[in-house]
Amino acid sequence: MTMATRGKWFGRGASHAAGGSDAEVIARLRTQHLLLLPSTVGVQEMSDLLTSRVPDGGDLSAGDAVILGRHSSISGPHELSMEAAVDAAVPMPWTLVYALIAPVEREDPPWPNSDDRDGFAMAFPDGLPWREEGRGLHLLVALARRLHGAVRVADGQLIQPDPDRAIDHTVYSPYWLDPEVLLGVVARELPSATLATQTMEWGGPPREAYTGEIVLADIAHDPLDNRELAELHHRADHNDRVVLSDDEVLDRYAIVGTSPTGPQDGQIEVLVRVCEDPAPAVALQEWSMRPFVVYEVRWACPDQAQRERRLPTESYLAGRERIRPVVNAVTRSVYEAATGVVTDEDGFAVDPYFL
Repeated sequence: MTMATRGKWFGRGASHAAGGSDAEVIARLRTQHLLLLPSTVGVQEMSDLLTSRVPDGGDLSAGDAVILGRHSSISGPHELSMEAAVDAAVPMPWTLVYALIAPVEREDPPWPNSDDRDGFAMAFPDGLPWREEGRGLHLLVALARRLHGAVRVADGQLIQPDPDRAIDHTVYSPYWLDPEVLLGVVARELPSATLATQTMEWGGPPREAYTGEIVLADIAHDPLDNRELAELHHRADHNDRVVLSDDEVLDRYAIVGTSPTGPQDGQIEVLVRVCEDPAPAVALQEWSMRPFVVYEVRWACPDQAQRERRLPTESYLAGRERIRPVVNAVTRSVYEAATGVVTDEDGFAVDPYFL
């Protein structure tokens, strides 16, 4: 039996390398959740993708394990011979693997006959993984989807995510585009695009506000003297003047358009908001330390339930492929206007010109 392996093995909560013979390493691989990848995927590509999600986790290309949490990490790559792969319970034809080290943490079993897009209900019928184990497994499945791989869970079940499922994109940018400007940009690829506004009719204050019944009912239990009443009116007038003098600050809006492939394929939404929270995908950008703008380009499909199924219908898949080039074109247009960083819906950085 022969195998080549790089990286370090970490025990629960440990920070030291755990060595061992080939046989010991193979024995550990049998009991870990494994990411199975094509042999053409290099360690630098894998490391770059992990940096998009865990910027401070470590560098696989330098031989480190990537720390995901207090008790979890990813190690590798482990390059197995065919014989070693069989001994490690790795199904053919996979020989390049990364291992998830995480405590076993399970919640309740999935509902009977339930389905989910990542296949967790199928792979974990006795209890769904959650917390560190769940987060680590979802990351492995996302990596498998991006890299056309698979995930072999510790008990031997195989999850093979659909690499074409991810269709939405997000553009992170240091620049704010006014609604009318972005509308013109998006309309070049989505002619039906319009600014989405939400309004509601208002009939004015209730009758009681004019008669004073509300105030009288309140002060009957806690009457104010003339001085307190005058002070209350003064504060209210001052607050009204401040509010009326401030310019309205727009920090979010949306653009929506019906798919040019036909209304049966749903709509495309561009959701825009100012973000002040840290985002892993832009952690290495110098502008990430100040408020930046998030442009989400999303497909609003007609049947959202199909989007969440592991095996959606043929009609859903056909609609998804019709609208994919439109979503990609809108994403490129937004990126060209705003610049920044583009990620797929799993949070991994993408080159907009290779969509």
